[in-house]
Amino acid sequence: MGSAEVVLSEIKLGGASQVSKRIDSDENFGRTVMSGIATGDSLWLQVADELTPTSAAAEATMSIALASALPHSPDKVLALVGDKYPIEEVCGIPFLKGDSALVITYHDEAIAAVARVRTVSVSAARDACRAALDDARDRRLERISPSYVVKNKPVAPPRRVRRKVIKPPQPVTPQDTSSSR
Repeated sequence: MGSAEVVLSEIKLGGASQVSKRIDSDENFGRTVMSGIATGDSLWLQVADELTPTSAAAEATMSIALASALPHSPDKVLALVGDKYPIEEVCGIPFLKGDSALVITYHDEAIAAVARVRTVSVSAARDACRAALDDARDRRLERISPSYVVKNKPVAPPRRVRRKVIKPPQPVTPQDTSSSR
């Protein structure tokens, strides 16, 4: 279950649709396949090429896996994008969690990897992916802008300092020495 060779043999024996359905129904199997694809290994990317996601959740997970593989194997990932895996989704920084540092780091790594692609057959995909990466970075950073967070972050009201009331000293009256005794 854990290797790309086993998954490819399952695809040959039972068909890609059976394996795609299993990704949805068997959480551990789906996690293993998506984690393998995310490594960018050529056999795992061959698995991605054979499969067609059967649900919206599987499509989203596959986009995340391919986006994770992009910095590692840009040529192979760009060869997969198109009708089955739209460029806007794979190159659109589809990660669920993303702070500004993660977005910037991923963007820089992916842009550098995509820039190394010299294969003519994927040059159009390379250019479209670069544009999608830039657009996604700008959109994500705008959404998670620190100025927005600081401006809209609820803040506890300032603590009220209670001042100790200082009573004025009581005047000491001298003892009455005039006595009528």
